[in-house]
Amino acid sequence: MNGTIKISGFDLTPRQVAFVAKSGGKVSLSKESRTRMEAARRVVEDAVTRGIPVYGLTTSVGAKTGTRLDPAQIIEFNRRLILTHNFGHGPLASHEEVRAMMLVLLNSMASGRLGVRPLLADILVGALNDDRHVEVHAWGSMGESDMSPISDLALALYADVELAAGEALALVNSSALSTGTAALAIEDLSDLLKFASLVGALSMEGFAANPSPLSEVALRSRPLRGLQRHGRQIRHYLEGSYLFNDGGPRSLQDPLCFRSLSMLHGAASDNLAFALDQITTELNASQGNPVVSVEENMLVSVANFDMVSLAMALDVARLGFSPVVTSSTERLAKMVDSFWSGLCTGLIEDDGVGAPGFNGLAQFHKSITSEARLLTGPVVGELPSSSHSNGNLDRVSMAGLAARRTRDLAILCRSIFAMELQVAAQASELRGRLPLGRTTGKLLDFVREAVPFAAPGDRAPHVAPLLDSLQARSKELDGLLAWEAEDGSQGTG
Repeated sequence: MNGTIKISGFDLTPRQVAFVAKSGGKVSLSKESRTRMEAARRVVEDAVTRGIPVYGLTTSVGAKTGTRLDPAQIIEFNRRLILTHNFGHGPLASHEEVRAMMLVLLNSMASGRLGVRPLLADILVGALNDDRHVEVHAWGSMGESDMSPISDLALALYADVELAAGEALALVNSSALSTGTAALAIEDLSDLLKFASLVGALSMEGFAANPSPLSEVALRSRPLRGLQRHGRQIRHYLEGSYLFNDGGPRSLQDPLCFRSLSMLHGAASDNLAFALDQITTELNASQGNPVVSVEENMLVSVANFDMVSLAMALDVARLGFSPVVTSSTERLAKMVDSFWSGLCTGLIEDDGVGAPGFNGLAQFHKSITSEARLLTGPVVGELPSSSHSNGNLDRVSMAGLAARRTRDLAILCRSIFAMELQVAAQASELRGRLPLGRTTGKLLDFVREAVPFAAPGDRAPHVAPLLDSLQARSKELDGLLAWEAEDGSQGTG
């Protein structure tokens, strides 16, 4: 993706969020969005002039909703509203997460639904294009808007701006950090699932697994979209492999971590497809209260700050990865175990010293897989009450926590799949069966340029150089992952 992303308020995608947040992509505000913002602001100012009771505009908020605001005190009220929601401490959001947050907030402003002046959007455009670093604390969101994190951003960017009626509430009502982090996380997981399928294909060769579950007969017999896509994808990676020759597979029935590979990854793919659709919708949906309608020339009190749909989408995405990571550990464990693999214990020929080979790596792999599995549990069922005495704030979605857990899961998955790749490469070479698949063979070459084959007397190579290589040569890796499904679509969801 190249060029400048034009922000309209209605068509932002997770891929664009990732481009701006990670690659420093530039942004601009569309002419139509500026016109819409100006029209929406006139609706807001008309309501203030007429003294119409509107939440956060002519009245206070939360437990003081019934308190009418003195027009002469609105600027001071806005200043205090930001300050009284700023309790940030603890870990900071990453720079790319803050950039994603700013982009989501900018897109919300561009829709006109927030009713803020174009000035506020222009400041965000400048901060993004100048790559301004802003400290935003990750803690403090209940999922009914990111009040404390967004106040960090507001105090940093708008310190010299007198916020007009409704603008402070438009800021603190935003769930831009949760939504931006969710967009980054779903892009990460989508890319990692493609990578996991390629790694799984090489593991099949390292184990000499039976490829019959990848056959068209098998795939057509269970018409689940993700299963069929991943089955064909893995089969594409293995095209030309010895596994398809007579005498290639060692067994008729392999352990389920190999036999169900396309099912596990397919189910995760279907979950990701659902989550991606929800998050894409959320990127372009109203998160404010009230919502401004230029068409009807009115403001409507809503609960658009409730991020239950976002939290649930992220829960679904993470849950799909639970069997993906646990099956990765099972494959790795069986490849290093001579009983299952038929290869030497630990995948390094014994030189008389008795060193355990890759068994130590297998234990490390189990430990971080356990952490990853624990992150896949849902958060949407939590009920940390936010109730005040007037009872109008009484439930929360915890979307911010869901987004952080999803990004943490992606970080762990990078290492989980990289370690499986390292073991699969060792097992494939140790087994010595040729040819490998046209794509998996290239993957093995990719691995060996980063880490060596472990010969007798060697220790299992550290995974860090492989992780660095995967990051530095991501475009080359993308070339290996590329494939075209029969419907003409690229990759997986």
